Amino acid sequence: MQNHWFRNSRIYHLLIDRFYSENISNAEKPVFAGGTLQGVISKLGYVKSLGFDTIWISPPYKGVSYHGYHITDFYTVDDHFGTIADIELLIKKAHGMDLKVLVDLVPNHCSVEHPFFIDARNSPDSHYREWFYFDKGNNYLSFLGFKELAKINLENHQTHDYFINNAVFWASKGFDGFRIDHV
Repeated sequence: MQNHWFRNSRIYHLLIDRFYSENISNAEKPVFAGGTLQGVISKLGYVKSLGFDTIWISPPYKGVSYHGYHITDFYTVDDHFGTIADIELLIKKAHGMDLKVLVDLVPNHCSVEHPFFIDARNSPDSHYREWFYFDKGNNYLSFLGFKELAKINLENHQTHDYFINNAVFWASKGFDGFRIDHV
């Protein structure tokens, strides 16, 4: 039996860092402003009262940007946002309110500060060299021309397997689905 719950869902998309915190600051600047997973948890009732039945959260992964798309570790929650325990609590509380939870999965690019990319850029013999697109001059393909985002080579079988395993890891935390960024 296929699961098509999402076809009629009313989805509330939120940027963790900008959604809610009692101490939020600099919300208009491109820096971490203070929103957290605990802040999201505290406002689930509000989202539900608006008539939504699903929340879609921005990438919670460790990275160097407030919006979560400059990832440096695909398996860790960024300290700015909280912990894996906060993710699990968010999902548990949301499910207790009949809310589903989606998360952004970002297999297309990573921060140039990601350890795999640093290793690949610094060594032509790196295990991770084929995970990215380099030319003979050691220039790399960036995502949409943003040099701080290295484009990931998903045609490489090891890279492909890494992201499949990453999706399985996050699904095991209880997420109801993924929004896959730039498929």
